[in-house]
Amino acid sequence: MVRTRRILTGAAVFCATVLCAGAARAEETVSITEAGFSPNRLGMPTNAFGSATIGSTTGPVPSPIRHVNVYGPAGVTLDLQGTGVCTEALLQQKGTRGCPANSRAGFGGGQGIYQIGKELVEEKYTLDFFLSDNRPGHTKLLIFLSGSSPVLVEIVLTGTVINGPKPYGLGFSVDVPPIKVLPEASNASAKTAFLTLGAHNVAYYRKVHGKRRLLHVRGIVLPKSCPRTGWPVASQFTFEDGSTVMAKRTIGCPRK
Repeated sequence: MVRTRRILTGAAVFCATVLCAGAARAEETVSITEAGFSPNRLGMPTNAFGSATIGSTTGPVPSPIRHVNVYGPAGVTLDLQGTGVCTEALLQQKGTRGCPANSRAGFGGGQGIYQIGKELVEEKYTLDFFLSDNRPGHTKLLIFLSGSSPVLVEIVLTGTVINGPKPYGLGFSVDVPPIKVLPEASNASAKTAFLTLGAHNVAYYRKVHGKRRLLHVRGIVLPKSCPRTGWPVASQFTFEDGSTVMAKRTIGCPRK
């Protein structure tokens, strides 16, 4: 089950930020510090990776994030043949070890923060992504957020694969609930976040022409062409104070 041990220190959370008690309305900033594909080859299976920093121009931490949309470039496709699925019940009962290996869709983490009294406390957190529905057009994700020291926090978030507006393509959408680790503390937050998505190294067996063969899950597949200006990607953050910030970046085309 989800567990939270109460002590007077911080916890890590995914894509949320703190609003200090009594502070003025903050102006949030989001910067994509890294984004790319590995391997970066046209028309080939790949892993997508990225990282971001979240800040405020008026205070030590910004307003908590309530929703995140991540948009990849147009033309990216998903080939989930050979993957498995996990359930929220398994994650809550057994943690990441309860999910089939072929349901893993990625990993990530970052630096968490929250405020208690006048003290700002930071702690690292991790993210584990799993498929909960691998049907074409209905793909959904489970995200297991974990912080272990000095406070144990385990939370399951849900995500949906979406189609972004032009010039973007496939991405995913995640709701972030308010997370209060301690009654006397502000909602937990994150200063940084990074993630890697893909199933490039997941293998499965399948009968081909009557013979059992070991195949690799293709997962995320890059387009067969790249615009001269590169592939645009973006992350859209909606904050608890009602503001929305769109952070954009361009990934360079593969070298020929």
